[in-house]
Parts: sequence; C-alpha cells; structure tokens
Amino acid sequence: MKTILVADQRDDLLATLEPILKHWGYRVLSTQKASQVTTFLKESNPCMLMIGEKLLDEKNLVLEESQLKRIRTGQLPSVALKQGNEGRTELIPEPPLDVPLDIFDLYAFIQGRVEKFPRQNLRLRLRLPGMYRVTAGEYIFADVINLSIAGLFFKAATKVQKGDRISVVFPLFGRGREIIEVESTVLFTVEPEAGNNYFQGFGVGFDALQDNQYAQLRDYIKEHFLREVAASKNGVGDFAKGQLKD
Repeated sequence: MKTILVADQRDDLLATLEPILKHWGYRVLSTQKASQVTTFLKESNPCMLMIGEKLLDEKNLVLEESQLKRIRTGQLPSVALKQGNEGRTELIPEPPLDVPLDIFDLYAFIQGRVEKFPRQNLRLRLRLPGMYRVTAGEYIFADVINLSIAGLFFKAATKVQKGDRISVVFPLFGRGREIIEVESTVLFTVEPEAGNNYFQGFGVGFDALQDNQYAQLRDYIKEHFLREVAASKNGVGDFAKGQLKD
C-alpha cells in the first residue's frame, strides 16, 4: 500500500484529507509538526508529500540534502497546500493546491503523479437504473454501476460495439429526481467470460454535457462520494466545514 505524508497545522484540513485519501486506498501519515516531516520521510518512504505553506516556513523544517533533492527533482512528488501568501513554495516545483480543496482536482492530481496507470476522473460505484439506445432505436433498460463526470459503465448485454454513438438516460435520485439524457460514444465492451465471472457490459464517454448537467453531475458524485467516505468511518464525525470546495 502506498503512503502519502500530509503535514499541515490545520486540524480541520487533516481531518478532511485523511479519510478521503484512505478511501482511495492510500496509507496516510499526518503531522502538524514541521520537526516530524524529516523523520517521516526517512522512515516511511512515502509516495507523495502534501505540506501546508506555513510549515514550509517553519524553522523546525530542516530537510536532509537527499530529501531536498528528491522533492526538487520530482522523485518524491510534492505539493504545498495553500494558506494565504505563506510559505517557501519555491522549494516545491508544483503550483500549490488551493484550499478549500476540489476533490475532483485532488483525485486527478494524485493519480497523475503516483499511479502507473492513472485515472483522471473520480468514479462512483453504485447501481442506478438507466437506458440507452442506438440511433433511433428503442430504449433498452440497463444498470449503471460506475459513474463519473466523463462517462459511465452499463451492466448489460453488449448489443453495441466500440465506436457506436448512443443516447444514454439516467436519473440523479435525490436531486429533484433529475433525469439526464446525453449523447455518448461506446469506448469499450466487456464480453462474458469465465475469467471475469461472466460479467458483461460496456463503457461510454459523454460527448457533450450541458453546463447545468455537468454541474448537477459533479454535485451528485461529490455528495455520494463523501457519504461513502463518511460511512467507511462508521459514521463518526462530519467533514470539516470549509475545507472542500462547494
């Protein structure tokens, strides 16, 4: 399991980041003390360092030359967490991440720097009723089991082929029962085989979400994702207010 080291003086930010990063499958080491950063870097060999700008100015932040080199050359992906106009951000080549954090940007940022096969879009695993049709054909019912702002995956008999243009319809329950219909392209199909337990379906990419659809879908994914993370914490506590972008 890969480890992310998060160092920041803000309790509420740490309380927000830790469960989210753990839900994404990372081990999290967190500290509010600049003096512990060097020790954690030496002992835990993290795949990423996330550090508050104020800690970068702390006199107790004394990094070894080898650690500085890894940060400056990108061998240790590192990013500052914005806090006013504080911090020696020139130590870290990456532009700082804005706080409040955008979970979609955060997910893409981490994936792009620590994963061999990165995913750019935060996905929900769920089960929604949906429909699709090819050109002017009749709608076919299917289950949406994976959803992102870029596309979805239908669990269904693959009556489509890669490259087909289709129209997909799915509801966003809990948001005024909004129904979204959008033109899409089939990106891949999964055929039923013993190796995948005879699972069958296909993935599509959205061709053109309208602005209001895009906003509704982002809100829906964020709300469900945060509820999922909270549930994994056994329902203890809420995310710190003001640390995630609305």
